[in-house]
Amino acid sequence: GTAEQRVLLASSAGYGFVARLSDLVAKNRAGKATLSVPGPGVALPPVLINDAEGRVVVTLTDQGRMLAFPLADVPELSRGKGNKLINVPSAAFKSGAESMLTIAVMGETDHLIVRAGARHLRLKLKDMEHYVGERARRGAKLPRGFQKVDGVEIESS
Repeated sequence: GTAEQRVLLASSAGYGFVARLSDLVAKNRAGKATLSVPGPGVALPPVLINDAEGRVVVTLTDQGRMLAFPLADVPELSRGKGNKLINVPSAAFKSGAESMLTIAVMGETDHLIVRAGARHLRLKLKDMEHYVGERARRGAKLPRGFQKVDGVEIESS
């Protein structure tokens, strides 16, 4: 991408931030530490952001909780731990009972597809009213049968 392209970086601890690709380029052969991951957590795959206008961040935990909030609420940093995106209790995270599973960025015309086993749940932005909240909240439980999430994808219309 271009140097001005933005990317959403997050860890399974529930923290994340937006960075520019130009901030991620390293001169050293050994690389550069951009995302600080606390404790037993891991870095989640980065999400490219093409157009930040009107976008919504969707976060899911492995306990079947989902939270959606505006992308504008996520800070833009060059490196660090970031801000809390979804509230994963620290005791549950350290014991391995709960962690953030995935993040996605969607627009008004996109569909969010939540896969759980052989089933899938297709949601538009207007169907997600129950899951919309402020950043760093706990999130709402997905319907029964979809709480063990296998994967999430964004389908553009």
